[in-house]
Amino acid sequence: MIKSIKKNWEFKKVYNQGKYIVSPYTVLYLLPNKEGEKRLGITVSKKVGNSVERHRIKRIYKEIFRLNHNKIIDGYDMVLVARKKAAELNFKLGCKDVIGLLKKGKLLEKTYKNEIN
Repeated sequence: MIKSIKKNWEFKKVYNQGKYIVSPYTVLYLLPNKEGEKRLGITVSKKVGNSVERHRIKRIYKEIFRLNHNKIIDGYDMVLVARKKAAELNFKLGCKDVIGLLKKGKLLEKTYKNEIN
């Protein structure tokens, strides 16, 4: 199970101390944590679209992590930031994007095979 990052200071800590990986649709910030658990925060700004669009994008990201949480390595705080182009995302494209970011960040277990596409 992936826990949530909710507090502003937790987001800022990941932004300031973590590293980031960029794709056309998303920016993934990573920071190792001491708790040994995986935590996820999602940010979608008003630049991306109206409230309905922003929540649709959040639901896509949450579902991707829900389906793949057991394949992601423990011990990291992750923050996904949707870029303007994320308004074009559907579930399949979102999976490809996020899984690609997780692979670049070496956050997937070695035995992972992309079963969603």
